Parts: sequence; C-alpha cells; structure tokens
Amino acid sequence: MDFLLQNKDIIMKLILAAVVGGFTGYEREKSNQFAGFRTHILVSVGACITSVIALELFNKYSSISTMDPARLPAQVLSGIGFLGAGAILKNSNGIRGLTTAAGIWATACIGIAIGYGQYVLGITAWLLVMATLYIFKNIDKVISKRSQAILKATITNLDITSTVFNTIKASEIGIKNFQIVSRSNDIWELVFLIEYDKRIILEELINELKKINYVVNMECLR
Repeated sequence: MDFLLQNKDIIMKLILAAVVGGFTGYEREKSNQFAGFRTHILVSVGACITSVIALELFNKYSSISTMDPARLPAQVLSGIGFLGAGAILKNSNGIRGLTTAAGIWATACIGIAIGYGQYVLGITAWLLVMATLYIFKNIDKVISKRSQAILKATITNLDITSTVFNTIKASEIGIKNFQIVSRSNDIWELVFLIEYDKRIILEELINELKKINYVVNMECLR
C-alpha cells in the first residue's frame, strides 16, 4: 500500500496514458485498421514511460549534470515514424493508413505530455484527436464529395460475377445498382453504377479487374 501511495503520480500517468491510447485505438479498430486498440495503448504508455524516466533522471542528476529532460522523448517521436510507416498501405484505390499513422504519432505526443504532467495539454489534445477521428470524418466525406460512374465489364463466364463484385467492394467503392446484360450465348456484360470518393484512382481498379480471368473488356463511363 505504501508503494502505491509513494508512486501514485506515476501510476496515474500510466493509467491515463493507457486510457487515452485505448479509446483512440478503438476508433481505428472500428475502421478496420491493423494498428488498432492494443497498438495505440502500447504507443501511448511507452511514450509516457520515456517522459517519466526523463523527468526522474533530470530531478535526480540535474545538480551534477546538464542533461536535457526532453532528449529521451525526442527519440520516441523520431522512432515512431517507423511504426507509422508500417500502417500506410497502397492498394488499388490509392493510399490507406495515413490517418492511422498520424494518429499513432499524435498518441505518442499525448503520452509524452501526460508523462511530463501536462494534463490539460494532453487531455485537450486527445479530445481534439477524437473529434478529428469521429466528428470530422463525416465532414471530410461531405467536403470531398463522392462522384458516380458506370463500370461495364464484358465477361465470358458468369461464374466470375462474384469475383468482379467483391473486387469492386474491396476498393471501398459503393455499388448503387447492378445488372447483368446478355450479349450472346457466351458473352455477358456486368453493369455497375458506383459511387466513389474523388480521391480514389479508378484507373488502378480497372486495371485490376482486367486481370481477372474471363474478363475480356472493361469500360468506365463518368
């Protein structure tokens, strides 16, 4: 019990950092990102640990050394870039993971602030991060404006219809309408009315669809 009382400030900082990281990571988990709940907790707690250690070392040796208490946390911010880079993925519809990478970096900064005892700074920054991830996400969808287009896939085997359909859905493109048009006994045309974010590169999706067996032609009408 005495141990807990003597170290309650450190324990409180670590718990608060874990809570902040957990809630931030939970949102990323819901968005089907690889760096989610546990990753953000570890980042936040780890960053907090470095701040606590830096302060403890500074308070203990400041009389005999000119050490900088910000030096150790600074290494966290440079090292976190490797973890953030691992969250960025390039796929058929452009680049994913930039928000997650930025969130990991921001979570590390918040953990450092909490470790230094800057609770107002840390909690305020965390509230802004959560608002960005939850509230501003919907605003971003309005600003970016989604466009519509028609995709036509000419195929020679109806069995691949589900493959074409799933490939389009995997690119985070909404399918508003779908129909199959018979051109002859062994040629069909799959017509998709799609809705997509303007930032998505449709040409890359079309090239991916062309690689599917029995797809003989792809056409996009905007």
